[in-house]
Amino acid sequence: MSKRLPLWLAAVVPSMAAGHVAGYTLTGITLTDGRHGWLTPTLELAGAAFVVLSVLIVASALLRAGIFRRSKIEGSVLALAPRLAAAQLILFAAAETFEGHAITPAGIATQLASALLAAYGLSLFSKLIERCIVCADEAGSYLERLSKTAASFTLIKPAPRAVTLFASAGNSRFQRPPPFA
Repeated sequence: MSKRLPLWLAAVVPSMAAGHVAGYTLTGITLTDGRHGWLTPTLELAGAAFVVLSVLIVASALLRAGIFRRSKIEGSVLALAPRLAAAQLILFAAAETFEGHAITPAGIATQLASALLAAYGLSLFSKLIERCIVCADEAGSYLERLSKTAASFTLIKPAPRAVTLFASAGNSRFQRPPPFA
């Protein structure tokens, strides 16, 4: 039996990086010093990875592959926000320590706010996945019924040329077709 990762872990890095940028922006400190060279590529890669992961999760939900284990926590903002906040604060503290900066209350506040926003986004996404599963089941049963009741098409011989011309021109304008050479 394989142990799968919960979906909310995928939001920790991009959410922490976004909160990090927001914290510095709100305090008026620029990110141009050499210690923040990692932030932009990390944010871009984490955002791209999160988008790719989201597409994979939608596809796996529709195909029933189950790449990530979905839990009831992801449907509730109140249950998910503290977990995201704790994970983000730990990651934020590690990043700030690595950079040589002190952890500020503004940084903590932005991490908490970004965790709340990420929890809200993930809960909406989880509800979307649930709706996709329900709709996929409905569409599958509809297509199954349709395939059972669909009439089979049989080939018939085409009508003679004179009948085709008569049908398209009407009997008042029908003229004999030219002879074939």
